[in-house]
Amino acid sequence: MNNTKAVIAVLVHVALIVFVVFAIWPALKGGGTDRYHTKTAGVIVTQSAVEEIDEAAMTETDDASMEAETVETAVEEVEMPVAVEAVTEQVEVVEAAIEDVVDEAEAVVLEEKPAMEERVIEVAAVAVEEPPAMGGGKVHIVTAQGLKYSPLVSVIAVGDTVAWEKMGSHDTQAIEGLVPEGAEMWHSSMGENFQRTFSQEGIYIYKCTPHWGAAMGGVIIVGKPVNLEAIKAATVKGAAKRLVKKALKAAAAM
Repeated sequence: MNNTKAVIAVLVHVALIVFVVFAIWPALKGGGTDRYHTKTAGVIVTQSAVEEIDEAAMTETDDASMEAETVETAVEEVEMPVAVEAVTEQVEVVEAAIEDVVDEAEAVVLEEKPAMEERVIEVAAVAVEEPPAMGGGKVHIVTAQGLKYSPLVSVIAVGDTVAWEKMGSHDTQAIEGLVPEGAEMWHSSMGENFQRTFSQEGIYIYKCTPHWGAAMGGVIIVGKPVNLEAIKAATVKGAAKRLVKKALKAAAAM
């Protein structure tokens, strides 16, 4: 915009000079010293006038340029605060919205926290809960590990339950003559996680049928070893004899 005004001012000056030249040209063509001096004086006067006009035009151009710069500066000073203010307002709106969302999320968490804690406790209780005893007593876990039962000897109370787990390719079977007289015999299926509740006191010796040749068996002592003498007198060999020795040793330690 400043360049345009300067060009216009220059064009005005050129036009004025051309006009003055055409105005005095006839006088210059005439003769006579007086006329010459008169015309020359006229030219001098005219050039002075042109210079004054130039100075006035330049002054007006400078004034116009300064005014334009002042206006532009004022516009920038007005626009910048307005733009900054608008952005600030938008940021404040977004921050307020975020705070609302966070508050709502915290409220939901606080509201659901007791229920979540209860569910966690319930799940944890289920995870550590022992298998239910069929007779209502305590449950004792026996696991098949390789070619042996763990623990090898289980000492339980009357009414307790023994649960065989992780049986894989194993079973559990009571050995005839190595259980209390009148006690019910048992024999689980291959790979079955089996449970049995013991309601009669005494010493019970059992085996894994498919791996009996590898001496895989175990001992259960329920309450008092009331059949201790019968176990001592049993005529057994091999793996059964070793289990009898384990049973007698555990009974003696009671």
